[in-house]
Amino acid sequence: MNTSYLQNVETLLSLLIDAENAAQRLYLQLMELFAHEPAAAEVWWKLGADEAAHIRLLEQIRDSLSLEQLRSPADPLWLEAARRAARFSPERVLANIQTLEDAYQEAHALENSEINPLFEFVMSEYFPRPLRKELVQTLLREHIERLYGLRTTEWRRSIRRGDL
Repeated sequence: MNTSYLQNVETLLSLLIDAENAAQRLYLQLMELFAHEPAAAEVWWKLGADEAAHIRLLEQIRDSLSLEQLRSPADPLWLEAARRAARFSPERVLANIQTLEDAYQEAHALENSEINPLFEFVMSEYFPRPLRKELVQTLLREHIERLYGLRTTEWRRSIRRGDL
């Protein structure tokens, strides 16, 4: 059944999983574009691995909920945020990247979009075991801080993508 237009928890989770998958695709493609710069490739790899972990956590939530819980109404504001997040297109972003600085700015924008607050909400609201909000915030903070491994603006501007 296509749940893309339903206003339920299952749709919320599906949309967020789609958004996390898109973020992972972006990071893994950036890893390939900057494979000639090992320090940058490592950052992109770790960010992609973080996204895979986020996806797995969301799948655990989905698998732990009953059919009744999955079909229960989702908060309309969070649902709309999930719809916007799921429209993220790594391909569109990649088309505009010339340097590592471009990639950094795009990743920074993604990480400061609605996706992380949405992930935090879903984890704290639906995870099958009680989670401390601080734990989820620490996971997200560590994820975002990985971008600092991309050094300075000047260095990032000097690194062109490998396929140019």
